[in-house]
Amino acid sequence: MNTSRRHFLSLASATPLIGMPWAHAAPASDSKLLILIYLKGGNDSYNTIVPYASERYARFRPTIALKRDQVIRINDSHGFHSSMAPMLPMWEGNELALLQGIGQQEITNQHYRDLEMQFTGASPDQYLNDGWVTRALASSQSKGALDALAFGDLDIRVSDPMGPFRGDRLRVVNMQHPSEWLARHQVEGTKYLTSSPAKDTAKSFTQRDPIALKTTFPTDEFGEALKATVELAAAGLAPPVVHITINAANGDHHDAFDTHWNQLKFHGAALSRLANGLAALRNGMKEIDQWDRTLVATYDEFGRCPKENGDKGTHHGWSSVHFVTGGRVKGGLYGEPMPIVDVFAIDGPPPVIDYREFYTTVIHDWWGLSSRGVFDRAFKPLPLLRT
Repeated sequence: MNTSRRHFLSLASATPLIGMPWAHAAPASDSKLLILIYLKGGNDSYNTIVPYASERYARFRPTIALKRDQVIRINDSHGFHSSMAPMLPMWEGNELALLQGIGQQEITNQHYRDLEMQFTGASPDQYLNDGWVTRALASSQSKGALDALAFGDLDIRVSDPMGPFRGDRLRVVNMQHPSEWLARHQVEGTKYLTSSPAKDTAKSFTQRDPIALKTTFPTDEFGEALKATVELAAAGLAPPVVHITINAANGDHHDAFDTHWNQLKFHGAALSRLANGLAALRNGMKEIDQWDRTLVATYDEFGRCPKENGDKGTHHGWSSVHFVTGGRVKGGLYGEPMPIVDVFAIDGPPPVIDYREFYTTVIHDWWGLSSRGVFDRAFKPLPLLRT
């Protein structure tokens, strides 16, 4: 299908030549940054935005349901997990949107296929080679050195391990350990993968004399990735998209968001890492006056089941709740509260927000591009952004 798109002027930045000092480079006034945060394994929305007033919630989760005094109330029926307290300033400042019941129209409850659909923006009967970001940006003209930068695990596919940047048409670098970047401020010498168009750039991509930030970031890999992102944004080096995977420190997603067992041991700690990192990111972007040009969104392959399993955890579910924040985000509740349905210990309620509605919002309202031809049908953007 032929597609027509405007040039990618909103993302053009005055980036100096690779290898030159960056300390005095400044972001272009119209540059915009999307930060995608992957909650690896599938987050449990019911213990994230907690339906604390529901009798069914307490009954279906006899050992892992959170009590009223364990949540931060946001209304008469729901509240944040207490570990998410650092995100309250975003919520109270109307900068945090909760996308309730977002997901895919059909899922397999298997990580690989369901994540593949998230990466590619495919319908259940489609098998696409290109990521949704690739299709959205491939014909645009970003003047920066890279189109996307990823920190941490991205994709298990060997042939094209680039997640939403699949297709080998964008300039993408994936560094496994952000601590290695912060130690060197160059790609060479880190453990990294690259797409073909970015191979030469990766060898010379360097940030000299990074700005000394006043903001304090968490010292885990998630916090280090966020600190690196703010430093790059301050120098005018941040690409249009930064992708960050948040996982357990030991690399096992079952000890973070993929909570099949002993959920109370792991889930709160994972949410705490997310919340503390996002709070630091907000402070850092405000410090460099880039918060209004930053859009942050979480995603995963699927949610969790409303019912507790026999191992004091939760199996895979269907729809989920995700966070969108940034200086231009119109905070509040979107979609509908996820119902607590009586199912087996897997699955759950279908989504009320198609995940491609959010992707369309990014393409159309954030990047100022046409989403025509990116997906197999048109989706209406969500009213998430202030003009």
